[in-house]
Amino acid sequence: MVRAAARRLIEKHGHLNAINVFPVPDGDTGSNMAGTMKSIVASTSTTPESSIGRMSSIVAESALMGARGNSGVILAQFLAGFSEGVKDLSRVSPRDFAEAASLAARRAVEAIAHPKEGTILTVIRDWAEHLRENCHSYKDFHHLLYDSLDRARQSVQETREKLAALKAADVVDAGGLGFVYLLEGIAEFTERGTINRRGKAAGSADTTGAASTHGDDETDSATLGEAQERVAVEELTYGYCTECLIRSEATSPIDREELRVRLEEMGDSIVVAGAGAVTRIHVHTDTPDTVFAIAAEYGAVSHHKAEDMLRQHRDLLAAVAGGHPQAAPAPTGTAVVTDSTCDLPRELLDRYAIRTVPLRLFLDDEEYVDKVSISADEFNRRLPSSRSARTSQPAPADFRTVYEEVLATHAQVASLHVTAMYSGTHQSAATVARMVSPHIAAVDCRTLTVGLGLVVLEAARRAQAGMDAAEVARLAARDADNLHVYVSMETLDFAVRGGRMSRGTGMVAKLLHIKPVLCFDPRKGGKVDVAAKGIGPRRAGEKLFTLLERALASLDNPRFAIAHVGAPDTAARYARELESRFGVAPLYVVPASPVLGCHSGPGACAVALLGDPRNG
Repeated sequence: MVRAAARRLIEKHGHLNAINVFPVPDGDTGSNMAGTMKSIVASTSTTPESSIGRMSSIVAESALMGARGNSGVILAQFLAGFSEGVKDLSRVSPRDFAEAASLAARRAVEAIAHPKEGTILTVIRDWAEHLRENCHSYKDFHHLLYDSLDRARQSVQETREKLAALKAADVVDAGGLGFVYLLEGIAEFTERGTINRRGKAAGSADTTGAASTHGDDETDSATLGEAQERVAVEELTYGYCTECLIRSEATSPIDREELRVRLEEMGDSIVVAGAGAVTRIHVHTDTPDTVFAIAAEYGAVSHHKAEDMLRQHRDLLAAVAGGHPQAAPAPTGTAVVTDSTCDLPRELLDRYAIRTVPLRLFLDDEEYVDKVSISADEFNRRLPSSRSARTSQPAPADFRTVYEEVLATHAQVASLHVTAMYSGTHQSAATVARMVSPHIAAVDCRTLTVGLGLVVLEAARRAQAGMDAAEVARLAARDADNLHVYVSMETLDFAVRGGRMSRGTGMVAKLLHIKPVLCFDPRKGGKVDVAAKGIGPRRAGEKLFTLLERALASLDNPRFAIAHVGAPDTAARYARELESRFGVAPLYVVPASPVLGCHSGPGACAVALLGDPRNG
């Protein structure tokens, strides 16, 4: 039944994405619910449990582990509530089922900070109430499912009049319709006894998503385009759809009500779902790292996600404007993916829809997700007092998730990454890329921080102009050959601690107040060398600018960028000096990614120069 429900929902997920306009029009409800169901199928397909109580518990936990998006987390909480309702039961009667469904509906509502009428919650509640009122008359589960399915379909149609956003777009609630699709899959399975669909089952009726459909829920592109354009926005109250999983190791359960109240200060669309030791958080917020920090107070945090909803909304509008004939537009164009060592301002990442796969960070053996569960500013602030700091490449599953998501909207991917000489990130990306699609080109850019940022920015501009992934990748590798990255250092303690400088050499340099300038040379595979030394930070800065001046002698069209490790004053001074000496202001100045801080320590400042060779 679970597999049948998942199959029906996955078949229709593109349509759900297209009519998703509430709580924000980011077009991902279908993908999120389908992803949640895929997680359940993966966890249960080989489970040999015959007790509905034990099997429901497995379903609930796998749903919470894999829940995605607002509707996905609500669905997971519904399944957790159903599991609670059939706990210790081996078999259930129609009455047992109705009572468990009613409990599940209540638990789903309890998980929401401010439940709204006209959403998936309304559909679930109406369906459960109908079951409870009529369970005494059901002869068997086939009768129960088809009778209650009609009520759920009716409830979905009523959502159009219950929420202003749905009425404006002239569509029903996408999450509610997704729940109906799940029920349809189960009902069809009980009739046929097979998961493979052979047309519509007897007695099943189409459930339209938009008013102008002609007896079918697969609306044409004009209808879907009108639905999205009617609710198009230029800004959102909160920017990031933020989620994580908490696993409590304490003997007492997590106080989910307390956690929900605390999260209300962070944003809206708050769902705190859970069963046993597992709790799933969903919130729309502008401060994902703060949400993750609060979550960490309650247990071990994993499955972090922070997605830019406004970018998703704009991508959906662009796809609609392209006139694609299907509810799920055919993927086109090239997407650019990088990793979190790439230092670019959020504005540029959003403008060019650049996706980043985060590295893992460890401060005093406590794990964080780079720029997701801890910001660069926070990491660099805590760096001086840390006993140890290190980085680790992203998990292969993180790459797979991002690749699959971007390939849903793009035909090809250019994946550009930190130097392979000091990180396994590129190798991991290339390995996963070969497994996922032949249309992903992974590139070792042989650099890091703002050097990688400049290369990725050029690549994103080319991709946006229509260049294919292979050519974007080839030109990115060429850009790396014309890249120079110099880093002035305030302390040598971290170089000694990391084994890149002997303790004796570090002590001598410290006594003489020597400040080295490092060079990350892409022409040597990204190898780091001491390019110059200065007595004191001012002289080291002068050496850095001498190196830049020398590099500029063979380059035209210089582009600069600056990153710093807790040294905004040094970065501002370098920015002024660039404009004064070379007549070119940096494209941007940002806090450096933690990977630079781990190697260089606090006070470091990196300047990247990308130019075009004068010989063409």
